[in-house]
Formats: sequence, structure tokens, C-alpha cells
Amino acid sequence: MTEIKKFDAVVVGSGLGGLAAGALLAKAGYSVCLLERNYSLGGAASVYRVGGLTVESSLHQTSDARNPRDVKHSILRELGILDEIEWLPTGALHHVRGGPVGESFALPAGFDAAYDALAERFPDKRSAIQEFLADVERIHDSLWTIRQARDTGSVAKFTRALWELAPAAAAWNDTLDEVFTQRFGGAEALKCALGANLLYFGDDPKRIWWIYYALAQGANIASGGAYIKGGSRQLSLKLAKVITKAGGVVRLGRNATAILTGADGEAAGVRHVARKTGEDEQEISARVVLANCAPSVAGELLPLKARALMEEEFGARPLSTSLFCANFGLAQKPATVGLKDFNAIVLPETMTRFSQYGDGAGALGADPAGALPLYSIANFTAVDSELWNEPPVLVSVLGLDNLSNWDGLSREEALARRERWLDALQGAMERDYPGFSGLVSERVMLDAFSMAAYLNTPRGAVYGFEPLPPEHPIIAGFPRTPRTPVGGLYLASAFGGEHGFNGAILSGAEAARLAAASLEMGAE
Repeated sequence: MTEIKKFDAVVVGSGLGGLAAGALLAKAGYSVCLLERNYSLGGAASVYRVGGLTVESSLHQTSDARNPRDVKHSILRELGILDEIEWLPTGALHHVRGGPVGESFALPAGFDAAYDALAERFPDKRSAIQEFLADVERIHDSLWTIRQARDTGSVAKFTRALWELAPAAAAWNDTLDEVFTQRFGGAEALKCALGANLLYFGDDPKRIWWIYYALAQGANIASGGAYIKGGSRQLSLKLAKVITKAGGVVRLGRNATAILTGADGEAAGVRHVARKTGEDEQEISARVVLANCAPSVAGELLPLKARALMEEEFGARPLSTSLFCANFGLAQKPATVGLKDFNAIVLPETMTRFSQYGDGAGALGADPAGALPLYSIANFTAVDSELWNEPPVLVSVLGLDNLSNWDGLSREEALARRERWLDALQGAMERDYPGFSGLVSERVMLDAFSMAAYLNTPRGAVYGFEPLPPEHPIIAGFPRTPRTPVGGLYLASAFGGEHGFNGAILSGAEAARLAAASLEMGAE
């Protein structure tokens, strides 16, 4: 017999968006149940072991939440966990070399410091750099000011937000490549210096929305980069604790099999089973459902009529890029072979224009040959993370990937190709850091297929939908929202807003706000 329990809200999935939404609702006094199909929390914000190697799932670096204008600051402060987490500054946002940049360039944190470094390296573009960074700062600050205006009801703050949005209005429908070209012409090295870390939130400058870049990179420059001491799982655990401390329930190893709807067609609960056995069916009756997943995944759980509404609303939206991640376990800290920076990005010598940034996303569809596609190196021992004090010590090499690169391969063929790419990436590391290969004791490669399986995201899309420019003017508002065409169902994930970890948390917070308004209305 199916057991039925009642909650105000049920959250499906424990990624940062779902955890943030559940924590905010629980903190506000609503009864919350969160279901997670895996046996650990956090999704992409987690740490796990492969053999003897401890691996950071995906959150290699985020903007420092201690900055009052960081998008996470007010949310984590409201939840009471901002100061419970130790944010470790990672130094320069990135060091980039190769391609049009040539010799290594470090982009520091802080708008003034970023200007000074860029103006020194590219003195003929001083004025353009200053104007560009000023616009990025104003667009970044507008998000904070709008939140303040909404939370306080301040007309003055709202007026200020409109002023800060002026640069956004001027190029609201433009791509990053269009804005870079307008501002910097053919200064390709400068463009690469500013956008080298694009793979952490997108892939193709010719398609990515300029405003999205300004918000994401603006947060990085304004707050500086940070890694969480103890790994990203610490943030996930703290968020989950907010739910349980408020009387909510967090259940692991529970697989949602259906999102239930009432006679009015609105979300009314979730049916779930034990993941291991597919048995122990239980049902949760809830007034709102928050889906920490892609709309297509939520749609598969809905009745046919509601599923069709979701497909009509979201089915045609292009998905974001995926990533590969080659994890190397070293017998000693990488500083012993000269790898000291937290985040280093290597551009291929064949790259001559920033607009070619995403061209290597299909490289893993064949064996490595010639120049490797661009990649980023995450060196976690550049900070005192407390996770790799003893070997094997983790160094991760990341790059762009697509699930189409792996379609049609047998398991054995895919594993063999991964090994060949591991060989090629290790060889590149050995050339740049002689002695690196002699330190490698373990290695494992994750690809787009791995991302799709672990994160349960379609086609391995790690950032939700592709951040394309909106077709409508700025007066129509922000183009993405956690709302769905199914009443009472909200997207608490990067698919319901902007992308990456900041975007997922913001989406979760907005989903919680919308859900709370619905719950309040229903109580009247």
C-alpha cells in the first residue's frame, strides 16, 4: 500500500538550486521534503572518491560570497550560513596563455586592478577597456540594486537600478562577440584575456548573450574567485541542514517516478520509490513542487496533458555546452613541478580569434591529433582546501565537450578513446610542467556522457539552456524564469534562470519566492 505524506512543498533533486529553494522555504516556516535519487547531496556541488582519488565534482571556483554585492551573499546570509563556510580566495581569476594572448596574462580580481592589468598589457586600448569594465560593473551592480529595491520597496533603489541598466539597454539583444567587436575591434589578444574563462559558463561567443557574460564575469571580477574549504559539498550540506533544522525532511536514494497533478491540472505532489529496488512506493501530497532538473526531465514525470505543455514551452530551446574533466592524482603537490596558479587556461596555438573559442567542442569526437583544444587547469592545492593534504593530490584539466562526440560508441570504444585523450592531456601537462607525468599515480576522465548520467541532465548540458540573446526588448524583462506552464510547478535549477552555480542558486531563490507567494495566496 502506498504511504501518503503531506508537505507544503516537495523539492525533486538536491543540486544547489533545489537546496537553496528548499532551505529558503523551510526557513520561512513552510514544511519541506527534498528527494534526491543519489546517495549523496549536491549534484554538481559535491565531492566523491574514485579509487583512492578525491574528486571535486564541478564547482572548481565561484565568486566570493563574502562580497555584499555578490549574488549569493544575501541568500546565504538570510539562511544564516554565510559565515559558517570558509571561502578561500583563489588569487587571479585566471592565468591565460597561448593563442592570440601568447605569454601568460593574469586577470586579477577587482575592477580597478583588472583595469590596471589590462591597460598595462594593452595600452593602446586603455579608454575602451575603462568604458567596457565600467559597463560590466554597472550591469553587475544593477542585479544587486534591483534585489534591494524589491526586498525593501525602495523607489530610490529602483531608480538607481534603471540608471545602472542603461548599458544593458543599449546592447540588450547583442552577443558577446558583437560587443567585443564593437568595443575592441580586432584586438583579439585583449578579447581572449577578458573572456578566457568562458568555458565556466558557456562556449560560443558568437551565440552567448552579452548581458549574461556581463553578469557572470562581473560577479567574478567584483568579488574575486573563491574555493570552499572542504569542497563544494560543504555548501550543499549547510543548505540541507537549514531544511532539517527547520523541521523539513531530506531523503536520499529516492527516485521520483511521477509528479502528480490535481483536477485543476496543477502540481499536487510527487510519487517516489527506493532507487536500489524500485520498491517501497510512497506519495507526497504538496501544494507546490520545485523541480531541480531540466524541464524535459520534469515533463517525463507529468501526466500527458501537462507534459505537452512543458514540451511546448521548453522543447525547442537549445541546450548549453557540456564539459570533459580529466582528473589526475599526483604523488606530490603540483608546485614541485612548477604548477602554482589555481586556475590556468591554455589556448591552442591554432586559435587566432576569440570568436573561435567554441570551435574545439567537437574535438573529442575523434582521437587527439595535432593541437589540443583549449583547456583549463584547476590546481586545488594552490589554496588550503584540506582535501588534498596527502597524496593522491588532485589536478583537474577541463574543456568543452558535447554528447554527440560519444554517440554510437560501445562502452569499450568510449573507454579506449578516453584513455587516448588522457594520454594527450597528460603529455601536454608534461611539456608545460616537466616531471608532471612522473607524479601521476591515478587518473580518470569524465565526459559529456558522464555528466548526463551523473547529473541527469539532457545531452550532458551542464549550464541549463544555451544563454542566447533574447528576441524581445529590455522592457519585456529578463527572458528566463522558474515559472512553468503547469501551475504550482517551478524550476529550481539553472534551467529556470541563468547558468552556472550562481545562476542555479539565484534560480532556486526566485523559485522559492514564487512558490511562497503561491502558498500564501492559497492560505488566504
